[in-house]
Amino acid sequence: MVNSGQRPVVLVTNKETQEKGINKLKLKADVIFPKSHPATREEVLELSGQVDGIMWVGHMPLNGEVLDRGGSRLKAISTMSAGMDYVDVEEFRKRKFPLGYTPIVLNDAVADSAIGLMIAAGRRYHEGRLAIDQSQWTGGPQWLLGQDIKGSTVGIIGLGGIGQTIAKRLKGFDIGQLLYTGRRPKPEAEALGAKLVPQDELLQESDYVFITVPLTNETRHMINESTLAKMKPTAVLVNVARGDIVDQRALVAALKNGTIFAAGLDVVSPEPLPADDELLRLPNAVVIPHLGSATVQTRNNMAEIAALNVLAGIAGTPICDVTVCQGTSRADILRTIAGAEGILWLTGDRLDAEALDAAGQQLKVVSTMTSGMDYVDAGEFTKRGIALGHTPKVVNDPVADIAIGLMLAAARRFHEGRLKIATGEWEMRPQWMLGQDVPGSTVGIVGFGGIGQTILKRLKGFDIGRCLYTGRSKKPEADLAGASYVDLATLLRESDFVFIACPLTGETARMFNRETLALMKRSSVLINVARGGIVNQPALVDALREGTIFAAGLDVMTPEPLDTNDPLLSLPNCVVVPHLGTATQQSLLGMFAITANNVLSVLAGGPLVAPYQMG
Repeated sequence: MVNSGQRPVVLVTNKETQEKGINKLKLKADVIFPKSHPATREEVLELSGQVDGIMWVGHMPLNGEVLDRGGSRLKAISTMSAGMDYVDVEEFRKRKFPLGYTPIVLNDAVADSAIGLMIAAGRRYHEGRLAIDQSQWTGGPQWLLGQDIKGSTVGIIGLGGIGQTIAKRLKGFDIGQLLYTGRRPKPEAEALGAKLVPQDELLQESDYVFITVPLTNETRHMINESTLAKMKPTAVLVNVARGDIVDQRALVAALKNGTIFAAGLDVVSPEPLPADDELLRLPNAVVIPHLGSATVQTRNNMAEIAALNVLAGIAGTPICDVTVCQGTSRADILRTIAGAEGILWLTGDRLDAEALDAAGQQLKVVSTMTSGMDYVDAGEFTKRGIALGHTPKVVNDPVADIAIGLMLAAARRFHEGRLKIATGEWEMRPQWMLGQDVPGSTVGIVGFGGIGQTILKRLKGFDIGRCLYTGRSKKPEADLAGASYVDLATLLRESDFVFIACPLTGETARMFNRETLALMKRSSVLINVARGGIVNQPALVDALREGTIFAAGLDVMTPEPLDTNDPLLSLPNCVVVPHLGTATQQSLLGMFAITANNVLSVLAGGPLVAPYQMG
């Protein structure tokens, strides 16, 4: 294999690797695959000496033999996994060879699988299906009774990213208590309501035990005959980490003799598991074939990050060594970012000269995980030549959905109605609690960017009369969308519904004040999904109290969190939600992927995926 010109060559060890990752590689490299599928080890080893980088997809041992066969040409390898038990990490360290992996991005998908296995095992899904298949559906009040989650004690062995995400998923299940064990206390545990205990206590007390630790010499066969014997006979074991953390023969015996109630396993030993393995004959073992990260978005994100890791290593820039801030205070953040070359800024804390000074002169790139950038000193980035990214567009749909929901809730007096129910004031009169109609109305959008345009798309089915918009300049998209450009005063005087969807800047701060609110119709509804500082909040409170406007729906306010004694919360005609605009699973994953790719791309010598453009 001869290198084609100046472009490096990258081997991807599995032909079925996600296109998004392959396409990322092809921007800067020629990509080759083994001819066989699945690839043989000998073929992978042979090709290793003919390439500059490898995306190692699968759990084939990755060790010194690969590095030896790669020789001097091979410059970087990245796995497409979070677990690294099949990698001789010490050999890579010894040789100072660039090695990447894909942590964090799969936390949600694996946690979802874990909760699914918890329920399936605890409620006897597999055993129930066997009964159906064997015509043994007997029914009756005592038939196939499972274990309750509500009020239970849950134990998590390893409260890392996946363990913490499982704990978050359990928030809605009304569990009794959450225990965890690990090498050291976790600062995040307090917010999750988790208590650190010795492993023996966790096993003895827990109704559900999740395994989320990495496989190491220390954790191999951690769950064995002795530790299983400490568990309750009603306990359910869930393993989404690695099969060899559990002594599988001991687990089979424990399930057979009732030492524990059931098990839910995404990982086993070996993988693939032989079809005649004894584990598969047990009615109280729910077994799935290592599907933890098997969602389209998660695998796409893993492939993209692995590709960027390889390109970074080939370019001679560092493959990401990920450090997660273990606290939430500004002091914690500034201490953690010291020495970083790239930062994923996942907080609304000020991103300014102080933060950049704390990071140091080696800092190359920062990406926020927001669309709005009012908390960022973008000028400081320009002055220092540091790349600055953010996450626009991906938030458009969820924020627009929140905006429409707030419009309807405020116009139709949802909050006021709920208060009436709670105070026993539910009246049965034709004129009671009349709200505002959307069909035929005039809608005004302040800021016709991506979010504003998506709001108008959502309104297509509402038969509105017309749409007005205002901003710094006319938008070419407006003509196609049927929106008319007007000045702010005209928009306020004529609109029945006013959406705020512009960024917070020096120009827009307190744009909505006593004077501008006075221009609005008394029947109008104000919706703010941008930033709280765009509205003079005391003036809004007065306008709502005095009937200057009909109602308001707010996803954003000042300050955040809002004090529970704030007068805004005493108003029946104000619907307030706690900045939930981007709070959906898909949006969060999409934002994280863009944030990570912004940083990784720059570290690999490429451009930002989503650069912030100063207005």
